[in-house]
Amino acid sequence: MSGSHQIQLRHIVVEKETVANLLKETIDSLPSAKDRVQMLMRLAEKYSICESKDDGGNLGWIELDWEKVSPGSLSSPAGEYFTLANHELETIVREASEKMTLLKGILFGPVKTSQGYHLVLISQEYATRRL
Repeated sequence: MSGSHQIQLRHIVVEKETVANLLKETIDSLPSAKDRVQMLMRLAEKYSICESKDDGGNLGWIELDWEKVSPGSLSSPAGEYFTLANHELETIVREASEKMTLLKGILFGPVKTSQGYHLVLISQEYATRRL
């Protein structure tokens, strides 16, 4: 049985870990996943150093778990090496998803890449199975 698992990612990236931790506390204090997504979007617009801040930290959709193809593979569905411009972050996201430490509506991070400290959230998820 094969299928498709796609996630839409949003994030905030800042230069200092202390700022990332304060933003995380603010977002984590909210009771629902919907509230956390909306707060991340607002905070990304205000504090993120990434261009995605203009779209609420939206990094777009990533295809996961289709026959366990690793990022950077020439046999990826779209024929691309990576989906995200930040390859370090994409590798972290894929590993966290596989380990089930990155879940929809629950803030993940901060994680450090050469770009800064990221807080990542799955805002939407879509999965199909083929028999």
